[in-house]
Amino acid sequence: MNYAPHRKDQGHSLLETIVSLSVFLLVLFAVYIVLESNQTIYAKGEGKVDVQQNARVAMDQISTLLRNAGYFPENFDANPVNDLANPVAIQVATDNALAVYGDADGSGTSNVFLFCLNGTSLIRVRAAVGTPAAYTCDQGQVLGLNITNPRFAYFDANNNPIPNPPTPPYQLDGEGLGPVPPVPLFASTAQRGAVRRVVITLTATENVPGPQTQIFTLTSNVRLRNLN
Repeated sequence: MNYAPHRKDQGHSLLETIVSLSVFLLVLFAVYIVLESNQTIYAKGEGKVDVQQNARVAMDQISTLLRNAGYFPENFDANPVNDLANPVAIQVATDNALAVYGDADGSGTSNVFLFCLNGTSLIRVRAAVGTPAAYTCDQGQVLGLNITNPRFAYFDANNNPIPNPPTPPYQLDGEGLGPVPPVPLFASTAQRGAVRRVVITLTATENVPGPQTQIFTLTSNVRLRNLN
């Protein structure tokens, strides 16, 4: 007996296979585009959080130490031998670096704390006053990575800028950083001695997937509470 072939027993034609495969690839491509877009958005968001946190941590540490500058415990203890004669709280003050003196970290001993940019790392140097290390932007604790363009602006008790006008680059009293202590370090303290407020600006960057680099700028207004 001869039986007519049933349609359901036949295989798929080449055209049907190509159409099915094309539809599958289109769906797969659409899913890939969605996943890639979500991954890029997530990476950008994560990078933005990282760069903001990086700048905030650095700013918090600088602000805390700066507020405590100018406190000299040696002059308040019972031992007159270790008293500091006319200590200068603002040692070096330029548009992109700042060195302050005092017991800023609560250690019980006065030191110089230098904040400066070494490459793309914002560092804090802690060293004894008058030593080369205290005024050299080299070895120190890293406060923040991928930091660009740190800026320090100085104001007196009447909120007048120092210098006036504050056009960078500048260094108060002509004192800057160097491999040896600036000379003469305390020949003139007219500008540094008048500083009562410092405005700090930090710009941090983070490379993330996509055409644009994440950039975050943070500003802090710090009043030197130990200076009258």
